[in-house]
Amino acid sequence: MAAEIEDWAGRFDDVFSTPASTVQDEVWADVYGDEYPAGLEIYSFTTRSELRRIAESLALPREGTLVDIGCGRGGPGLWVAGATGAALLGIDIAASALVAARAQAVRLRLADRAEFRLGSFEATALPDDFADAIMSVDALLFTPHKGAALRELARIARPGARLVLTTWDFDGQPPNRPPQVSDHRDIARDAGFDVIAYDDTPHWLEYQRALAARLLERTSDLAAESGQSPEQVREENLEMEAIFAFQRRRVLMVAQRR
Repeated sequence: MAAEIEDWAGRFDDVFSTPASTVQDEVWADVYGDEYPAGLEIYSFTTRSELRRIAESLALPREGTLVDIGCGRGGPGLWVAGATGAALLGIDIAASALVAARAQAVRLRLADRAEFRLGSFEATALPDDFADAIMSVDALLFTPHKGAALRELARIARPGARLVLTTWDFDGQPPNRPPQVSDHRDIARDAGFDVIAYDDTPHWLEYQRALAARLLERTSDLAAESGQSPEQVREENLEMEAIFAFQRRRVLMVAQRR
């Protein structure tokens, strides 16, 4: 029950109200190497190759409307918008994330075709048939109502529009997280999508384990940067690592609105 009542909006508001971590950026760059999407202030496990696949799989019309749900600081959605020529609307539950995303849009010279609004998977406040494509990177696990989330995305998608998202299938229910599912395909189909692809993302567990180990090695640096105690930083990183035992796979799903 505690996982369901977790104030995720407040938690992420705290995360995104501070600048992106330089130490985490160094760790991600070291683990991912050339696959690290540097300069995007990512808060996910995405890679350069994955962003390219997302952009291609969305099949966006030129100057189409792309919605990025759980956009965080905006980096992945802005990258895809830049690669495809789309107009971007990013949505996140944390107001501080939107402030950071708007600043990043300015830095990337995409502010003229990027907008960011407060909202959630289940309540986007967008009209029916609004989006030419929808994307989401590593955010769906934080909604407790996966079915309601996918139905809302189907509602705002135009018929034929693509949804591309990354998330995890779980073998059990991890502590301190909303309810999870073992497979998202039936939920997507029931919501009104045809699933085109449902693929394990390459080296996902290898990356996650390496990142967790390196973050623990950098506990003192992370504590000095954040102002937290080393014990707090270590506890947060161990909590993240504990989730891995429940994850069956990290998937990239491509689906099309019927």
